[in-house]
Amino acid sequence: MAVNLKDPYISDLDRRVIEITGYGKPRGFGTKPALLVVDAQKKFIGIDAPILESMESYPLSIGAAAWKAVHGITRLLRKARGKSLPIFYSTSSVPKEELPFNSFAKKRIPHEKSLEIPIDSEAIPIEIGPEENDWVVHKRYASLFFGTPLMTFLNTTNCDTLIVAGFVTSGCVRAVVVDGASYNFNMVVVEDCVADRFEFAHRLSLIDMDLKYADVLPLSEVSEYIDGLE
Repeated sequence: MAVNLKDPYISDLDRRVIEITGYGKPRGFGTKPALLVVDAQKKFIGIDAPILESMESYPLSIGAAAWKAVHGITRLLRKARGKSLPIFYSTSSVPKEELPFNSFAKKRIPHEKSLEIPIDSEAIPIEIGPEENDWVVHKRYASLFFGTPLMTFLNTTNCDTLIVAGFVTSGCVRAVVVDGASYNFNMVVVEDCVADRFEFAHRLSLIDMDLKYADVLPLSEVSEYIDGLE
């Protein structure tokens, strides 16, 4: 993405601060990448329709913008599998007995308790579903690193770069990016492969991640990097 200082979300004062601090320089790629597909579940994706229509069936879903990202993830997965990259999926779900500890639900209507949610809401769409040699990591909270064995798995693969796709940009995607940068991985967010319920949060999160924690890049550039791997 490389932060566009003419972006309407960036004020004149912001531009000056960015120029002085030097934020936004590329972290760059490493030589041993892995792909993280974050929370690509039907409850967050929904149906390929405007968001309000999608929310009638999947109340936490994104709708058409998510399906645009799904098409990008399909291409990204094809590239990654062609080079035998390690691929990790996350699913986000709180078991019924742990619902009293789900503090995130306090910020919204507790849809998890509704009997009207489709029974397939936790599933990953078949178009981008995990295959035999992929791994699925189950998490309860925002970051894929928090309370999971992901770091152990990544150590085993000796990877130095994490390519991130999935949902939602300002939530679980951003959380894993911040934690991954804290663990000193080269973090790459594929701009065409993420989406959010809120357009302002999507855009501002991409800008913020590109300034400080990750390289936000188009699928074409990430695909070129993957193609060049030995």
